[in-house]
Amino acid sequence: MEIGSRAWCAAMSEVLADVELPEVHATVEQRIGDGNGGPVVAYRLVLDSGRAHLEPVPDGADVSNADGADGADGPDGADEAEGTADADDRTVVMSQSRETATAVRRGELGALAAMQAGLIKISGDVRVLIAAAEALAVVDAALGAALAGEQDGAPSNGADDRDDPASGAGG
Repeated sequence: MEIGSRAWCAAMSEVLADVELPEVHATVEQRIGDGNGGPVVAYRLVLDSGRAHLEPVPDGADVSNADGADGADGPDGADEAEGTADADDRTVVMSQSRETATAVRRGELGALAAMQAGLIKISGDVRVLIAAAEALAVVDAALGAALAGEQDGAPSNGADDRDDPASGAGG
């Protein structure tokens, strides 16, 4: 099953269906590229009313800047990717290479360390991530357990574990 596809997002959302979260409203869009300008995988984690689900980024949406390359610096020094998801101020876009996403998922690299090293680029208001930190940690744990179960041969809702859907989004 392809990461970011409707079926994959549905399977991962099923994992999150019964997970109780703090009341927070945020969208974290993940953009994972190959680092060479190739295809970009993009999906969104939506946190709303104590629940979370994943959804694919609609076809035709601008998902450039997903290879970890520098974005244009904004007035406050933060990176701003072209075509940031929606104009919603509760949306944060995290762009990274497949290698970075894999290293974070495997625990070889911490998401915060990857952000500090510039391997994960963030556009949008970082305060959204800070406000959603507790919910993102719960989502990360739930999805991580599901993906680890798949690696151990346990049933996995058919999810592909090449990249962690919450890599950089709370873990």
